[in-house]
Order: sequence, then structure tokens, then C-alpha cells
Amino acid sequence: MDKTICPICGKGNKVNIIISDNEDESGYRVINCIKCGKFKLHKDVPYSYNYTSHYKVACWIREQNDDFRNSPKINKEKIDEILNLKDKKIKEKFDLMMNYLSNLNEQSWLDDNILVKCWLKNTSELDLLIKKAISNNLIEAQEGIYVVREYQYPQFKTLTFNGLQYIENLEEPNKNSKNIFVAFNFDDDLTNIFNVHLKQAIEKEGFNYVVVNQDTVEHNKSINDEIIVKLKTSRIVIADFTNHRNSVYFESGYAMGMNIPIIWTCQDGHEDDMSFDTRQFPHIVWQDKDDLVKQVITRIKRII
Repeated sequence: MDKTICPICGKGNKVNIIISDNEDESGYRVINCIKCGKFKLHKDVPYSYNYTSHYKVACWIREQNDDFRNSPKINKEKIDEILNLKDKKIKEKFDLMMNYLSNLNEQSWLDDNILVKCWLKNTSELDLLIKKAISNNLIEAQEGIYVVREYQYPQFKTLTFNGLQYIENLEEPNKNSKNIFVAFNFDDDLTNIFNVHLKQAIEKEGFNYVVVNQDTVEHNKSINDEIIVKLKTSRIVIADFTNHRNSVYFESGYAMGMNIPIIWTCQDGHEDDMSFDTRQFPHIVWQDKDDLVKQVITRIKRII
């Protein structure tokens, strides 16, 4: 294996690419790329990837590193699953870029790390977003240019007043809310665990335990409308995927779109039933009611 080029993003730099000589019993070796992040790559993955065609993989690994402190295992099946993920919407990419720029020093030259941090496919997509930010008076920057096939990355100068306001609006919503929205499968065992034991623990911490089902919705209201109303006012969402309840996917997806922090949970033994769309996020895998309560309360305190 070439130790100077990352097999996922194609970045080549002897200083920034570290590939372990050691291979564990499962056939994985550790790769630490300054662009993708740290991950474990299976020996059967062909060494022929490049960023343009596999940018989702590089971005996904970077996201796992940055957001979840996770160094994922990558094999052929995992790559196929990631490539089949829906791409982020252009608004999501724009918001990621604005957050990225807000953490830079003024007068900073951008580099290809902005691509992988913001789920950008190529420099053309970056140029599109930079021009949009400039035209909306959110940033001051020099646009990227091409010089005989070589691309010169833009220079970020500063956020404008409008840009600072934009960043403030991107911060976690409902910071003053005490509502914690809980979504799970309403079978008898889980209802007892969540609506009794977890509810007591959440309320003991001073929060409001919020669940929406047929029993909590007035007969003349749509349950989906009520779910959206409650989600919009929640500080945190707890999404449990034990027994694979479809509506939990809707509720967690809506929360993600609202930028509301999500605590992903699943009872041990049910992980393989989840959709890959959620398996990519690190879940609290719990054994019993006490284990669930302990881990969830710890995670809530970490978020708050």
C-alpha cells in the first residue's frame, strides 16, 4: 500500500498521510489523513479512489471524526452504503461553509479541507457557494481562480455584519427550552421503560418529557402537525430505533433539519434492523432500563 497517498481522497503528502504497517486479525489497518481524518481500512478495498468520485466517503469519515469522535471501519460494503446516501442539500452545504469560515482567522487562504468539511463535491461547488455568500453580503472574500488548469483557492477576508448575524441564527435552536422530545416504538415493554423510568429521570433533571402519540393528541388535530409543533420547541430529541418504528425516522430527520441535537439510542440486539441512514450515527446501545437512563442522562448533560 502506498504510504504517501490517501486511498479515499487521493491526497498525497508524506507528512500528512500516515498508514499503519500493522494489520489486525480482521484485515484492517489504520490510516490517518489530514483531510479525511482517522479511519480503519480493510485490505480488500482497491487503492483506486479519488476525491471527486468518492467525496461522500471522505466527507462521511471526516464527519465521524469531528462530530462523533469516531474512527470508522471502511470496507467495500461500507463504501457502497455511503455512496448510496443522499447528498446534503445545497442549503446544508452553505450553512456548513459559513460555520467553517466563521472559525477561520481573517485573511485566510482556503484549501481543500473546506471541501471535505462542508460536503462539497469539487471546487466548482465551492465557487458557487462563495459567490453566493459574497453577493448576499455575508462575507468578504476573493473568489477562486484557475491559472492554466491549476485552481487557486479563494481567500477568505472576513465575515460582514450580516454574516455574523447569519452565524448567530445557525446556532442550536431553543437553547432556553426545557422540552426533551422522545420518539420510540410504543410497545408495552418500551413504553414502560421510556414513559416511566426515563421520564422520571428527565424530569428529575428539570426538563419536560415530551411524547406525541394518539393518547396525547386532541381528536381534532393531526398527529403529524402535533409532532412538528413539539419538535420545533424542543431542546433535544431522543430517538430510539428498537423494533424499527418508521415514524422515529421522520421525527429524527425533521430534528436534523432543524439543527436540534439528537441522542440516538437502540437496545442491544436490534442494531442490525436499523436503516443505514441512521446506523451511520453513533448510538447509545443499552441493555436495560437502568443502562438506558444512565447513558441518556449523561449525554443530555454533555449536550447542555
